[in-house]
Formats: sequence, structure tokens, C-alpha cells
Amino acid sequence: MTVSRQLFTNGRIFTSNKDDSTLHEAFVINGNTVEYVGSTQEAKRICSNSEQATDLGGRVVLPGIIDAHTHLIQFGSSFTKVNMLGLDAVAIQKALVQAREARPDSDYLLGKAFLFDAVGKPPHRKILDEVIPDIPVFIESADLHSCWLNSKAIEVMGITPDTPNPVGGEFVKDDQGELTGLFLETAVADYVWPYTASLLTLEDRLNLLDIAFEAYLATGVTALADMAMEEQDLKALEEYHRVKPGGIPIPVHAYWIVSPKGSPKDHLEIVRNAASHRDRLAKLNIPLIINGIKIISDGVVDSCTAYLSKPYADGSLPGPIWTLEQLKPVIALADSLELQTAVHAIGDAASSSALDAFEYALAQNQSRPAPRFRIEHLEVVSKESIKRLTNLGIVASLQPVHADPIYVPNWRKQLGEDERCDRAFPWTEYHHSHVAFGSDAPTAPHHPFPNLYTATTRRSGVDPKIPPPTDERILSLDKFNLKLDTAIRYYTAGSAYSLRVGDSKGQLKPGSSADFCVLSIDPFADGVETLREAQAGVLQTWVGGKSMWTKA
Repeated sequence: MTVSRQLFTNGRIFTSNKDDSTLHEAFVINGNTVEYVGSTQEAKRICSNSEQATDLGGRVVLPGIIDAHTHLIQFGSSFTKVNMLGLDAVAIQKALVQAREARPDSDYLLGKAFLFDAVGKPPHRKILDEVIPDIPVFIESADLHSCWLNSKAIEVMGITPDTPNPVGGEFVKDDQGELTGLFLETAVADYVWPYTASLLTLEDRLNLLDIAFEAYLATGVTALADMAMEEQDLKALEEYHRVKPGGIPIPVHAYWIVSPKGSPKDHLEIVRNAASHRDRLAKLNIPLIINGIKIISDGVVDSCTAYLSKPYADGSLPGPIWTLEQLKPVIALADSLELQTAVHAIGDAASSSALDAFEYALAQNQSRPAPRFRIEHLEVVSKESIKRLTNLGIVASLQPVHADPIYVPNWRKQLGEDERCDRAFPWTEYHHSHVAFGSDAPTAPHHPFPNLYTATTRRSGVDPKIPPPTDERILSLDKFNLKLDTAIRYYTAGSAYSLRVGDSKGQLKPGSSADFCVLSIDPFADGVETLREAQAGVLQTWVGGKSMWTKA
């Protein structure tokens, strides 16, 4: 006989409901939804003795984590790449040699997560050529906005010193006009990524999705937003759902990437294509949804490509990848087609421009319901933009791990330690706004708990060996730290709202989807330091009332 109701008792259940910080004793799920959360007595009254009961043993239960900003197949691929995080040039060379020895038949090598300040010198193809001259080498920066190539990789891609820089990007050259092997922004997105993607078969992509979904379920994630969906990745996800037992295990909300290359007409056609895929998928009744479009309007602070209102420490002041006049028609069309728009805007000038474009779209489509626009990252942001964002109902999509102490020294160096650093990642200023948390994996660890740790402490969830800061200016940023219950709400209810599923996801309340995770740690009782126990943190993950993952 199929069990409809399931009773869970002797727990510490955090609902993520607004203003409810009580840790409840028990809850009941009926089929795929939550029926009750509260006292053991009432939960037992609802359930008959013959129905299934689970004693939680005093463990904490959270609503399923919703990763509001990630890159699904790139995340799966990151597990196969050589990790360069924190390595200097010599150590990177050693890591490449070891990787080549371990994979002697490889036609190419992929690395990840190099940090500009850790390398110790400007990245140059000659450093890589010294140890791997005969096959292509591609090493992504930690933020994915730069890629470091050896000479062979540049050759096979057909890039020469005469190749024009793409709109919004750069093939960096040295003083002699020769390519250094450092590609920035759209030189990565429009050249490197399509090339490395062409090296993957459909079977490769299915395997990478296996890796990614397993990693997410093992860390309590029950839904996610893929922030750079393209045709080949969509095809892989649809095939995955067709051939894998059980299909796609957690809902994937996709945002179709709109590249700045091509004409304004081309940009609008991409938006219409996203809407067409959205309508087609809606008829299939599978957990794969096209929520909207994604626009990368500027770069990143770490490589001095974010669009700022004042110069970097080196005096540079690059412009945007997308101008305001380019943004306006694209966002207005997407909104008219009921597609959300998510704009990557790290610099203060970029976020201001995004808000101008959103206001334009709202004026153009006055009869439309609230579109729930999103701005991603918001690392350097003015107080005025936060006020505008709040008044317009824009979602602030934030990634706490970007403020991890392993990344921040270079971030501050590029800004020159000026007043902008005194409001670095001002999370508490959004308290009247709609906030969603995500990982931005694979730019940083996907695990929610290091993100929550950094959000509540400003300490490193990436490298626990990094000592607490002593600089008074950095310590002053503690005023922007979040309370634990607020941070969890941003990663659950807030993320659900950002994906337009807040009525059914992100909270444990009657009528919501029975998505939750059971933890072996208790940060409410034992303190936020327990959040560092990332891989040991999750014991079970449930999606839609079904146990989808259990720790072995």
C-alpha cells in the first residue's frame, strides 16, 4: 500500500517563513506537499498510527536550498579540471605537468580557478609553454571572466594578433603587440567557451550533469537557476530527462544567455527564441523551465573590467559590455514576452544602467504584471541604487562566497582601498528588498554552508586556514554581516521568490512542496562555526516528498 502521509518528529524544523524563527518539533507531508508544521502532539493527531513515521533524533531540518545563480554543466565540468586556486606560477606549472603525466593521452588540458594576485606575475602564454608546449591548455580564472591560454590553444582557435577584439572583450597583448594568452570577458564567452564546448560529446554532457546533480543533492539543494543556458546545454538536459531513470532530479530554472555580438536585430531574435523554448518546454511537463534571459552587462573587479563610476587604482575606467541603449529594447521585449531578465552588474555604473533599463521596460509595458527583474552580484553598488532597486521591486541576487577572504585582497587592491571598499558587499542594506542567494558555481564552491558561513562571519568558507582579519577597515565590514536565520531565508524563500515559485517552494508551510534537507550539524545551537563542516552537513535531501539522496 502506498503511504500518503509521512510523519517526522523529534526535530528542529526551520520553516523559512517570514518572521518565524521558531524551531518546530514535527511536520507532516502528504504526498508531495507539506500538510503541517508545529507540535508533535498535533502532528500525531493528523497522522494515524499505521502511517510512516520518522524520528529525526533532534536533527535540524531546513527547507531545500535553492541555488539562485549557478552554471550547471560548467559546474559538472569543474570536477574534471586541474584546480589552480591559490597557486603561484611555479605551482601552476607543476600542476600541469602532473596532470599531463596522469593523462598522457589527453588532447588538451583544462584548468580552473587561477587568482591574479596568487600567480605572482601577469599571466602569459610563455609560462604555460615552458611545461606544456604541444597540446592546448586553457585555465579559467576563479571568476570565469578571464582565461589563460598557452600558445597551442591560441593556435588551434585561430586567434592572431590581427584578430579584432570582440565587443566587450579583449585578447590581451604585450608591449610588442604579441598575444599574451590572457583573454578577457567576451573573448572568453564568445571564443573560448564555444571552442571548449565543441570538444564535448552529448555523452560527455550527460556525465557532467550526473556529477552536478549528485553534488547538489548531496548538499541539500532542491532547485537551481542556470544562468547561461544555450542550445547545446538545453539539448543535453532534455536528453538527460529522457534517458536517465527518474529524469532530471531537481527543477532547473534556465536563463537564456544573450550575447552582445551581432546586431540589435540578432539580440531581439535570441529573446524570441528563448520565449519559443519556454513555451515548448511548458507543454512537456518536465522539471526544466525557461524563466528568462541573462545579460552580462559588465565584467569583474578582479581583472578591472567591471563598469564603475570612478577609476580603478591603476587609473583605468572601462566602459560597459552592454550600453544602456542596447539594453533597453532587449529587456523591454523580454518583459513583453513575460520573460524575466537577469542582468550581471558588478560595478556601480553597471547596476545604475540596469535600473535605468528596467524603468524603461516598465514604462513600455505598463499593463504587464510585475516582471520580477533581477540584478546579479552587485559587488560595488551605491546606496542610491539600492533604494531604487527596492522601490522598483528588483531582486538582488547575491553570492556571499565572492566576499570570501581568499578573493577579497585582490578585489580591494584593484579598487585602491578607497571608500568603495568600506561598503564592500553591503548585504544588510538590502533588508527592505527581495534578496536571493546563490553560489555562482563553479566560480566558487557550490556548497550552501560555506556561503552561509561567509555571509554571517566574513570568514573564509573556501579555506578555513585563512586567519581572521585584523585590519580595522575590514573588521568594520562586520556591520554588513547577516543573522543566520536571515541568510537561510535568502537561500530558500528568497531564492524561490526570485524564480517566481515562492508560493510553492522555499518554505516549509502547508501547501508548499515537500522539499527539505536533514542536517548533521546544528548552527542554531552550536554556532555558525559548524557551517564549515560542509560535506558532513547534509544527511538527507528530499524533493517533492521523495527521498532523493541519503548520506552513505
